[in-house]
Amino acid sequence: MKTQTKNLKTSLWLLTLLMTFTFFYCEKDPLEDCRKDPACEYFTCKVNGERWEPQCKGEPFFGGCTPWDVQYYRKTSGNLGMYIKNESNKQNFTFLTRNQKLIIGNNKLYKDEFIQTFYADGKFSEGCKIFIIDTLTSSTLNITKIDTVVYFLSGTFHFTAKNDCGDLMTITDGEFNLPYRF
Repeated sequence: MKTQTKNLKTSLWLLTLLMTFTFFYCEKDPLEDCRKDPACEYFTCKVNGERWEPQCKGEPFFGGCTPWDVQYYRKTSGNLGMYIKNESNKQNFTFLTRNQKLIIGNNKLYKDEFIQTFYADGKFSEGCKIFIIDTLTSSTLNITKIDTVVYFLSGTFHFTAKNDCGDLMTITDGEFNLPYRF
């Protein structure tokens, strides 16, 4: 009887330890260390509550790839164009600002008849792939840092987007620290 009690206590203790380890391991923020390094490049957000990150496929002979292209025209118009892709999921983001100089703080995401901020998802049928920013809902592009020495932009974002088929995508918890050109 004592052996069974001891085995039960040991099993409970091991189960508790395993559950505690699993809880803390799952809750660890994968970008925690990266955020401490100002030169660490990252982009992350949630699309309808699911974590989304960029990804690209490297060339077999030429090596790596970069899943983003950030163009900040600081010396001319002050506009921003961010193009982020996940090639394996056939998904991408385009963030645009126009008719304003990019500032530290809130910036307006752009949409007109021909040029839009959008999210594209290749899993949808041909006419429903593009989710254009819904200007009737709240959206934010909050720039937290513009480093003109090493050419880095940092910020947060969220928006809701809608496709022509009436489907909605909610983009939340967006955060980035990326190098820019121009």
